[in-house]
Amino acid sequence: MPNQSLAQDLLLPELHFIKEVVRKHTRFLHCEKRSSFEVCPKCATPTSKVYDHVTVTPKDAPIRSKNIILVIRKRRFRCVNKSCKKIFREYVPGVYKGFRTTARFRSHLREEASTCMNLKRVKEKNKCSSWLVQKSYYEQIELELRKQKNPWPKTIGIDEHAFLRSSKKARTQFVTVFIDYNNRRMKEVVLGKAIGDLHHQRILNIEGRENVKNVILDLSPTFRSFALDFFPRARLIADKFHVVKLMHPLIHELRKKVMEENNIQSQRRNPIHYLLLKNYRRMSFIQKRAVEKFLALSSELTEAFWFLQRLYWVYRIKGHKKARERLIALTDDMARSKNKRIRSYRETLHKWTEEILNYFSTNGLNNGRTEGYNRKAKLIQRCAYGFRSFENYRLKLLYSCR
Repeated sequence: MPNQSLAQDLLLPELHFIKEVVRKHTRFLHCEKRSSFEVCPKCATPTSKVYDHVTVTPKDAPIRSKNIILVIRKRRFRCVNKSCKKIFREYVPGVYKGFRTTARFRSHLREEASTCMNLKRVKEKNKCSSWLVQKSYYEQIELELRKQKNPWPKTIGIDEHAFLRSSKKARTQFVTVFIDYNNRRMKEVVLGKAIGDLHHQRILNIEGRENVKNVILDLSPTFRSFALDFFPRARLIADKFHVVKLMHPLIHELRKKVMEENNIQSQRRNPIHYLLLKNYRRMSFIQKRAVEKFLALSSELTEAFWFLQRLYWVYRIKGHKKARERLIALTDDMARSKNKRIRSYRETLHKWTEEILNYFSTNGLNNGRTEGYNRKAKLIQRCAYGFRSFENYRLKLLYSCR
């Protein structure tokens, strides 16, 4: 019969269709397993001696908005081994011991929860509890991630972002992400950003760290120490954006000081706050005149502005040798400045000289992809209204950025 053959195709492997009963929006598929023998789970002895029968009703994945209930008539066997004599139920593939749902239904919940951001809709649609939706979702995510066991790629990015903020303890927990640049996905996530946190067992279990050739990071001494120790053959690259961003706080501070001294109103429409951070060569004629007029009000701001522009021009150079000459000339001029903040920035540039110059040897590798995944991580946090469990957050992040 066509209906019987169709129902047989909907069943789990090794199950045989008996009959179908439809009640409102639910289809009850009666079935059974017809194996000639089963193996004792305690002593692994094959046996065909049936003790009695039981009926189980696991919930299966719905079909066309109709719920599917499998009514399985299970046999209970008695072990023929005289030293064992254990009574056990036959195993049905796709239905784990003690579960009231099939693995196919739990996988369906994962797909539904990934599509719908509201778990309440998933619960109402599939007529199950919110606990089952959440448990099945993270359980199936973990099973999917176990399939991806790839070694370290050639190029990785390292960065951190805030995970949990505590107002009572006045502190913030951070997570560190490792980005796979070659395969364009998130490699791993660990809780914390200290050296001890980065040497996590999950990081140590990933093979092929000697294959890593490039590590892109911000100006963090912790990340640099970890990368030098954990990736001995890698070349460290300081992110261009973080290097240029060093002098932004000083320019903002001097700009506000000039505006207060000259009674200039600080309005949102006033473009001078972002023109001072823009590359001078990319400005229009009118913008250049406005910046020069504003810089004439403060010699300190003028000095900081042109040091920032010279740093922009260093990154326009092609070639490691020419970039080194320009960067050394820039740091030498910054050492003669009377501003302590500028001399402090000069020391930072001097400490990170090799990492900054490695940018010119790698065809302009930067941390843009890592920052993009950080942005996606923050979006996931906002959609979930925050996470309490780091393990759930890690699974969600790796699955969404795979």
